[in-house]
Amino acid sequence: MKQRQHGSIRGHTPDIVRQRSGEGTAIRKRVWIFVIMLIIAVILNVGLFNSFSMGDSSGHPKAVKGELDLSGWDFKQDGSVKMDGTWAFYGGQLLGPNADWSDSSLGESFVSVPSSWNNYELEPSVIDGLGYATYRLHIRVPEQPGTLAIRVPNIMTAYKLWINGELIAEAGQVDELAENNKAEQYPRVVSFAANNGSAELVIQVSNYKHRKGGIWTSFWLGTTQEIARQEVLAVAEQMLIIGSLFIIGTYHMGLYAFRKRERFTLSFGLLCLCVALRMGVTGETMLFQRFPGGSWELGMRIEYIAFALCGVTGYTYIHRMFPHEGSKRTYWIFNTIGYTLSVATAVLPVLTYTRVLAAYQLYIVTVCATCLYVVIRALIRKREGAALVLAGITFFIFTVINDILFYSEQHVSVQLVPFGITFFILVQSIILSNRFTHAMQQVELVSDELRELNANLEQRVELRTNELKQSNESLELSNIELEKLEKSRRHLLSNISHDLRTPMTLVQGYLEAMRDGLIEDKDQQQRHLNMMLGKLSRLNSLIDDLFELSKLEAGQVRFHYENVSVIGWLESVQFSFETDVQRAGGALRTIYNGTTLAGNEMYAAGASLGLGMPEIRIDIARMEQVMSNLIYNALRYLPDVDSEKERRITIEAVEERGTVVIEVTDTGCGIDPEDLPYIFDRFYKKDKSRNSSEGGSGLGLSIVKEIIHQHGGWIEARNTVDEGASFLIRLPLALHR
Repeated sequence: MKQRQHGSIRGHTPDIVRQRSGEGTAIRKRVWIFVIMLIIAVILNVGLFNSFSMGDSSGHPKAVKGELDLSGWDFKQDGSVKMDGTWAFYGGQLLGPNADWSDSSLGESFVSVPSSWNNYELEPSVIDGLGYATYRLHIRVPEQPGTLAIRVPNIMTAYKLWINGELIAEAGQVDELAENNKAEQYPRVVSFAANNGSAELVIQVSNYKHRKGGIWTSFWLGTTQEIARQEVLAVAEQMLIIGSLFIIGTYHMGLYAFRKRERFTLSFGLLCLCVALRMGVTGETMLFQRFPGGSWELGMRIEYIAFALCGVTGYTYIHRMFPHEGSKRTYWIFNTIGYTLSVATAVLPVLTYTRVLAAYQLYIVTVCATCLYVVIRALIRKREGAALVLAGITFFIFTVINDILFYSEQHVSVQLVPFGITFFILVQSIILSNRFTHAMQQVELVSDELRELNANLEQRVELRTNELKQSNESLELSNIELEKLEKSRRHLLSNISHDLRTPMTLVQGYLEAMRDGLIEDKDQQQRHLNMMLGKLSRLNSLIDDLFELSKLEAGQVRFHYENVSVIGWLESVQFSFETDVQRAGGALRTIYNGTTLAGNEMYAAGASLGLGMPEIRIDIARMEQVMSNLIYNALRYLPDVDSEKERRITIEAVEERGTVVIEVTDTGCGIDPEDLPYIFDRFYKKDKSRNSSEGGSGLGLSIVKEIIHQHGGWIEARNTVDEGASFLIRLPLALHR
């Protein structure tokens, strides 16, 4: 009753597991709903950012041949406007605001802004992105527009800006000589007053440091309030993302410090810090604004090194997140390339490594594609968190490609990597939350099981007590068996001592009698000599049997196997022992598969029965030794000649499932049941033990057993007291090749 009750209590555990599984499914559904809502929110955020910060530039007026007509533009209602279009351009010249612009010798031309000098195919002075030039743009604005402001982007790599002849802004040092040129960049907002509804911009630009020179990001014009608001929002947005990246990166590194088994948290934290560092020197260049005296070259090196290390830490994160889907070889290849690019960036001039930006971009694209492949494999194999990582990495890869196109000036006007990494971080946070939730579920499950165990402790103690009782009973049985073995060992030693000492004592007595002259008669001396020789012969036989048995047990006896037919071998046994049995007053009968055979009738009988003459693989001499021991032992225990019982020994062979079973049976007195377990032990001799004949060595049946085992068979003794004993031998039939 208690066991059934105990089982019913344990039966509650699957219910708990199913309940926890249902809760886990509900949590996963909520997580996916949250992810979908998050994706929608990010997309809306990107759309709002584009429309709010940059505005819809499709309906903006364009500059044409150095003229931007905004006289019909209402800055308060229509908002700020891009100053894109064709500007007047003077390549290879640094002209001030007081220059005579009507002078044809200045070589005025018109170029697209924004666009880098590398795209000006008709301007040989700056075709490779290096050199110096002057931009000019005349702007017409409404009468009395109030104070206006221009957001000046990062211009590569030094500039001076005049509006209506007044120097408004400058960055770095503009010069015609490369050695005098000083690079500097960060965006800024400048305000000016438009006189008589017009403004003239003159910008001197020089570049000898970067692969791309000139103005390749849009200027924005609007009211001071609107432009300042846009700048504040842009700075706040970038600061928010950089701060979030720094905090989350530090948090994940702290997770690794306290739980080093989750190695992916370290690489993810480093990835966040690399992206935050790169954002600090690009876009709004927050580090330069925080430290105005910072080196521009140092900022460029930080940008490119962080860019390369993003590939290293990104793939390391994915590889450690899904180690069975990633490749260690690929991991080392990406690490080697990333660190090589980082070292090259640290030691080479800025102009050198910026000219090979395509190598950095190809490396990052390859890493992203490999990460996507690994995550897809993990999703197919149903790894935990693979679906969420796939959603995050897909969006992040999209933003990376967008930024690569942005830096390649492929009609992309906004950088999206900050939004991609933000979304990716949120996905990672969901994965961590899911893991912690799963861990808490496991803790709760274990707690429930512990409460169940405590509630049923008494029943478990009783169960363990019963098991201990059973173990004690088993130990008692083992002790009984050990006592039997110890008794058998003592018996063995006693028999060895007796069997060796007895003949030696008799021989010693005979020799002492002859030495002392007690036996003087020649006939008596001869008789005593014969008796001593007999004792020594038996002692020698005992030693030989011991030596033979030891070699058999050690596997040192070489057997000469050959295939013989069962019937032929039975015939040889019948022929070898039939006369001795008959001389002792007994009869030897041989039976094969239920048919009594004798003499030369065996082969004919076997052929007539269609038996196909089955064969066994044996050592004929050793097997004759086995049959000799069994037959002569049986002869010694047959009934007396005067007895009414038949004196018969029967050898019966039967084929059975790929073996032949040979049974040697006699009609003697049988074997005591208490002797059966020990009948094949060494020196075990009792009146009816059959181990040996009277006065024998006690090793006969032990030798028989070892010979049978060497043939791959087994032997056992059976008995019916006062009705005879039988020995069963099973040998495998020979396999014909």
